Amino acid sequence: MSDWNPELYNRFRSYRAEPFRAILARLDLDPAEQIADFGCGSGENTVELARRAPGSRALGIDSSPAMIERANAAKAELAEELAARLEFRLGDLAAARVCGHFSLIFSNAALHWVADHRRILAAWRDLLCRGGKLVVQMPANHEETAQVALTALAAEPRWRDALRGVAVPSANVGTPAQYSRMLAEIGFDNIDCYYQVFAHLMNGPDDVVQWSRSTVLRPFLDALAKDQREEFVAQWQRRLEQAYGTAGPLTLHFRRIFLWARRGRN
Repeated sequence: MSDWNPELYNRFRSYRAEPFRAILARLDLDPAEQIADFGCGSGENTVELARRAPGSRALGIDSSPAMIERANAAKAELAEELAARLEFRLGDLAAARVCGHFSLIFSNAALHWVADHRRILAAWRDLLCRGGKLVVQMPANHEETAQVALTALAAEPRWRDALRGVAVPSANVGTPAQYSRMLAEIGFDNIDCYYQVFAHLMNGPDDVVQWSRSTVLRPFLDALAKDQREEFVAQWQRRLEQAYGTAGPLTLHFRRIFLWARRGRN
């Protein structure tokens, strides 16, 4: 898949930050946390976690060279004391080579991009010290109007051969009950898994398209020939106008799943 575009991703930064703010409102950080942020993107969340835990160290890992470059550029502008406690590294969250143990493993809007969540969550458990905390958030929005319309469009004769096997990323995401059971079987306790829906005001279906270009649309556009991409996007936008019943302002109801757990004492 093509590399991420940090500018495009951060166009809706205030909306994308809402789940992280919800996490911060609940997360109890120890001053000396040892933090691993898997799928750290351009690093803003990693920095904020380290800032709030003044004796901590934080490692951010992401598979995007562009995002890691942006994170390291931002790190260079930080106060020396804070920057010294941060490291950003290129790596695959599903197979990252990480040594040591952490007191907090954090992942925001990343795990849905890969499959086999049981294996990854088990690997993350092994990276936690006893009693260490796991906090994961990811979209679980495949039933929302825009993604249903996108899936239906991709299955139509005009597109289905090129897009065979391509799916919206949150199709990889299970239910709170499934993750609760999975985490308990892996060896976590203090488990709390739940949905939260965020209401994002959009100027129209075009905003939904622009919101999606940096995320859910990427695998679809990557699979299409360059001369097909804008036609596909234009067709999807027309379907959105029909599905939402407007070409004007609308509310995008974006459902996310939150996973909270602690590694058991054994």
